[in-house]
Amino acid sequence: MNVLVIQPLQTSRDAGLADVLGRLPRLWRTPPTHPRDAAAVLLILAVCAATALIGVVHTRLFGHDIFVMLDAGWRVLHGQRPGADYHPGVGFLLPLLMAAGLKLANSGVQGVGYASALVGMVAGCWSYVIARNRMAWTPAVLVSLLLTLIAVAPYPLGWPPNTFSHAMVYNRYGYALLGVVLLECFATTSTREARGSFWADFSTGILSAALLFLKPSYGLVALGFAACSVSLIERTWRRPLFILLGFSVGFLAIMAWLRFDFEAVYGTLRILSAARSNDLGLWSIRWALAKGLREFLPLALLAVLFGVIRSSKMPADRVTGPLAIALLVLFGGALLLATNAQAGGYPLNAVLAILFVEQALIAVKRCDLGAARGFLGADTVILLVGLLCFLPEMLASATGLAGAIIESRKNPPASQVLRFESSQLSSLFFYDVPLGTDADDRSNGRTYVTYVNDGVNLIRSVSKSSETIYTLDMFNPFSYTLLRPPAMGGADVMALNHQFNDQYKPAPDRLFGSADIVMVPKHPSSAELDARALFRNYLADLHVRYRLCAEDSWWELYKLPSNTAGCPAAIK
Repeated sequence: MNVLVIQPLQTSRDAGLADVLGRLPRLWRTPPTHPRDAAAVLLILAVCAATALIGVVHTRLFGHDIFVMLDAGWRVLHGQRPGADYHPGVGFLLPLLMAAGLKLANSGVQGVGYASALVGMVAGCWSYVIARNRMAWTPAVLVSLLLTLIAVAPYPLGWPPNTFSHAMVYNRYGYALLGVVLLECFATTSTREARGSFWADFSTGILSAALLFLKPSYGLVALGFAACSVSLIERTWRRPLFILLGFSVGFLAIMAWLRFDFEAVYGTLRILSAARSNDLGLWSIRWALAKGLREFLPLALLAVLFGVIRSSKMPADRVTGPLAIALLVLFGGALLLATNAQAGGYPLNAVLAILFVEQALIAVKRCDLGAARGFLGADTVILLVGLLCFLPEMLASATGLAGAIIESRKNPPASQVLRFESSQLSSLFFYDVPLGTDADDRSNGRTYVTYVNDGVNLIRSVSKSSETIYTLDMFNPFSYTLLRPPAMGGADVMALNHQFNDQYKPAPDRLFGSADIVMVPKHPSSAELDARALFRNYLADLHVRYRLCAEDSWWELYKLPSNTAGCPAAIK
């Protein structure tokens, strides 16, 4: 039997092309060796080192998002725990990762890049250890590099690779770690799999717990993948046991850091889930599925080809099995896209494509369908379709990283960017957004830099360095920028229908916490809807608790009634 073999008359040029394409499957099947393992690890570490070298990118969009990472990490460095001591807008694990990055950077803003490098290294090395026991060397390297690049690429998912920004970096972390779970759950086994297979099951449980604390939606999708892998793929009964054991270990380890404050964790998750559910419905899921259809079609073709080949001599394996897994990954990606502030993108499709190519080439070899008698053998067809599925994501991420490296070597003149006056932010460059929306202009470029500079100058003029600060806006840039201890209470980010709404929200006592100063912007950095919602829900309580101390064209600065020393006499 010989299927998927196209045999036209061959010219010498066709023969040369056929020879080149025929080598691709052989290159794919390169077996792993210890020197090749070392090369794979070095490649992963090189990508992470480049990420650390960049530190913070020259930001083109959503510059204010970097302060959710800086504020959250700064809080943890000062002993605060998310949930118990403040309202964490993006889960419980991100602050810990950012604190590690800031610690390595001696509290510098480069810590954001260091945190991404750490996550990329974990995702890349972890995935390679799993893939090395289940794949040939080439796909193992590709999938580990892909997940590393997904973690570290410095631009928001769904945007062009030259839109440099650290915005929504937590989504990249989630996809990278979830990709490791996907790899473990749906990669077929080989003769090498017996060694360490239980460790792989155990690791899926650990990662599922970590993802649940990073962002609950990622954890739920990870658990869904794990559950479906148990039912769709025949494995030992010990697999679910080891997954559960790993999940328990990961869950308890993070809860130990949070001092087992289950009430605080539950209360935070309740507010976040209720706030997000207001903006999440069937329409959002349909929108996300429609956004992913174009990326899904080549993956569906690959799944069908794989299913046909696998079932040709193995009737027990259903043709629809791979397509069912592809649909599961599509649905999981749609749930994530619908719950993320993400323009688009299904990066998990690329991971699954590599798995399908590897499994399909094994099936081709078993069925003897890949002989080079024709212009394109079945194995070459499978590989070319697979390249269409995973190369765009890999090349986009690699291009974004390479572009950011080149950009980081530049020192733009004052005519292009307005500089932050604080030495703590001296390495940050925020470019104006050409043809941007009002929200884009608020959050980047000269507008946002002026917003921060003016606030810093006003705070310094009327307050002591020991006084703590909270900002009634989406982000609070001032505690980190001024290197002041963060106030107990508050939030690292407050966006309508993400961290709060008119019904589910942190109480005023919790939001203002122990802050000595509350900054109220006259020109908020958040979008108009978010700013109006914050003022609607908290401004009245602010006026009861605090007194206006000073103001200028950008800010109103409020202090506690007992602490108005240094305020202009006319405002006391």
